[in-house]
Amino acid sequence: MTSLAGLNLDPNVQENSGGVTILPAGKYKACLIRDELRDNRNKNGKILEIKVQVVEGTHAGTILTDYINIINPSPQCQAIGQGTLRRICNICKVEYPPQDTAGLMGKAFVIDVAVEKFTSNTTGNELDSNKIKRYSPVEELGHQQIQQGTSPQAQPQQSASGW
Repeated sequence: MTSLAGLNLDPNVQENSGGVTILPAGKYKACLIRDELRDNRNKNGKILEIKVQVVEGTHAGTILTDYINIINPSPQCQAIGQGTLRRICNICKVEYPPQDTAGLMGKAFVIDVAVEKFTSNTTGNELDSNKIKRYSPVEELGHQQIQQGTSPQAQPQQSASGW
């Protein structure tokens, strides 16, 4: 038996049904709600895993995960990751490089979301997943350009990666 005492579990967390909602491609107003710095798969770099929550429209409350390679043996991969973090900092008006991510939490920005196909490593089925392609300031876009849920509701799909 595993003890969960003292872990400060959130009593208000929503139940996870085991599926994931795939957002239609588009632009969504969102904010950073959680993050974790961890080793990359090969243990030779660091990934900043961020959870971004949609805050407006039909899909408000949906959480997407983005993985930012901030330390990587590939200079190109590292430059892309650090450049993404710098863009998020600039949008949130946080000095780069930040000492921590506290100043990024809860600040609104726009995410440009794409739908990508992948093959499940457990079932071999082709599935859809969302990928954040770009971060932009809310002011850069007119209110009508941000996705407001006018697309058909995406059906929950089984995710091989989960989170």
